[in-house]
Amino acid sequence: MNFGELRRALATGSPIRFLLFLAFLGTFGTANFEAIFGLFMLERHGYGPEQVVGILTLVGIVAVIGRGVLTGWLTQWWGEAVVIKASQLAGAAGFVLLLLADTYVTVLLTTGLFVLITTFLRPAIHSLTSQRAMIGQGAAMGLSSSFVSLGRVAGPIWAGVIFDLNPNYPYICGAAILLLGFVLSAIWIVRDQEVAAPEYPLSNTPFGD
Repeated sequence: MNFGELRRALATGSPIRFLLFLAFLGTFGTANFEAIFGLFMLERHGYGPEQVVGILTLVGIVAVIGRGVLTGWLTQWWGEAVVIKASQLAGAAGFVLLLLADTYVTVLLTTGLFVLITTFLRPAIHSLTSQRAMIGQGAAMGLSSSFVSLGRVAGPIWAGVIFDLNPNYPYICGAAILLLGFVLSAIWIVRDQEVAAPEYPLSNTPFGD
């Protein structure tokens, strides 16, 4: 990818500019869960390595099922735009449920539900970015992955800083970020689709995270 393609992707009116921002925002938001999970479990519930490992085992199983089985089916059935918006809205609610969980069983259930819901987000964003790419799918996927990586760097730093202020702040912040992403997506994804449809051919090639 050259700088000309990068400028086109980020230019006003680009059908993927908002999706690149969303790739960063969604990753930044979910990092507020991932980065401080062990610390939050210890601080909030007093869970040690044994309990955390049990939860993480469930997380791994749920993530495999969500990404390997359900993501493709959901995007084919509802479309990427609906999956993106639903994942963000439900993910914001999931953050709140994580804060309300007060027993090991409810922590397991809410954590599994949250991971399942948010597992759909990045693959759906990547897939829609591929469909709307006007700079070549390879270049678009490279950019999308770069914005995800940026979120994975910035998100944990932010989560660590606000965790020191209050252990609940990362989850509150994560909920607010995903809710913001939902509101913006409800406006911009539809608008960009109307702009992109007559100008750029769509591809049906699915992409994972």
